[in-house]
Amino acid sequence: MSRAFLICPEPVRAVTAGVGTRFMTLATVLSGAGHEVTLAIPNDPTEAGLLGDRLRVVQAEPERLGEQAEGHDWVMLHAHLGNHYLSQRDDLPVVVDLYDPFLVENMHYHRDLGLEPFRNDHATWRLQMARGDFFLCSSEEQRLYYLGWLTALGRVNPMTLEADPTLARLIIELPFGTPDDGPPEPPQRHGVLPGVDADSPVLYFGGIYDWYDPDVVLDALPAVLDRHPGAVVVFVEHPHPELTPRAAAERVRKRAKKQGWLGTAVRFEPWRPFDSRFDLPQVSDLAVVTHRPGLETDLSLRTRLVDLMWLGLPAVVTAGGTMARVVEEEGAGVVIPAQDASALAAAVCSLLSDDSARSRARAAAREWAADRGWQRVALPLLQFADTPWRDPAREQFDALAPGEVSAEESLLRRIQRRLRRQASGP
Repeated sequence: MSRAFLICPEPVRAVTAGVGTRFMTLATVLSGAGHEVTLAIPNDPTEAGLLGDRLRVVQAEPERLGEQAEGHDWVMLHAHLGNHYLSQRDDLPVVVDLYDPFLVENMHYHRDLGLEPFRNDHATWRLQMARGDFFLCSSEEQRLYYLGWLTALGRVNPMTLEADPTLARLIIELPFGTPDDGPPEPPQRHGVLPGVDADSPVLYFGGIYDWYDPDVVLDALPAVLDRHPGAVVVFVEHPHPELTPRAAAERVRKRAKKQGWLGTAVRFEPWRPFDSRFDLPQVSDLAVVTHRPGLETDLSLRTRLVDLMWLGLPAVVTAGGTMARVVEEEGAGVVIPAQDASALAAAVCSLLSDDSARSRARAAAREWAADRGWQRVALPLLQFADTPWRDPAREQFDALAPGEVSAEESLLRRIQRRLRRQASGP
């Protein structure tokens, strides 16, 4: 058994999101397999609520991460906080989790935040892909994309390719998993969505980010309301508003208010605590997940759809990306063209009016998700943890690696500065 030091860049607490959820879950899976795990998080460790004989939670100290990793056998990191560790030591095997292509996501914010975040994100990827030993990603599309980066940095080279033609010891798919037990009993709708009638169709969207397309949902809503007058669309507030620009969500809120839908046909709900994170989709009739075409869509996993399929929620999704392909191939819902409000309204109304179609989609979704529990999808990381390795060819191509990279989290600081200015007014 090994001793693992996991550096999580996002808060882990009762209300947590993608990166925090992933690191928290992988830490639990590793410790459950007998490995000693230290999870370093940016917030107060007592907020994490994680207990285990082999799992310890500490607060990450950026200037002391190298020291905090002392006594461990390997390190796993993601995003900017990991730069601090890499600037302090280079003697332990390093796993770099690339499941979230944040460089591509953050490009959508350049008009608000400028180009500095892109430069820092780009430098972070160059540093971490030059210094990591084993890389994780979410999908085949992501793996091919990251192999391009790794080739440019000399990490795919004659030695690695000869020793491992599949490059499975360099980069492997480890997508988001599903809970290893069955879905919980659904709560009562009136307790989760007060004021929504039991027979009103509820369409679950979830959180809004700039690469999603909530506008097409509002474009389609009049046609849906004509057929189903009580229909409700549920959006979810971001759990860490200090980390993410919210211009897209505010635009949707203002538009819904102007149309007279806010609080009735369109609801914004708080992000639920981890233990009740499935409450909103469990009292919904359909998932509606729409996004714009582009590189982010091509590389995305859409982790919310993994959870929604595990819950058996039929989905209407925009074409593009891994999970849209899964929905179509498995028959777990309907895939529509991007930015097509008529097709969206038709798909939603068709499913709402066809109990047998929803039943088939529900069964197909659950069947697909049945063997994608965290214990199974985490097998590549568990195998690495059993015998951590260094890439023996890494240092032969140092000339292709980047120079010194700042460890500062300038994107976060830029977001926080802009949010403070917005709060203070003109």
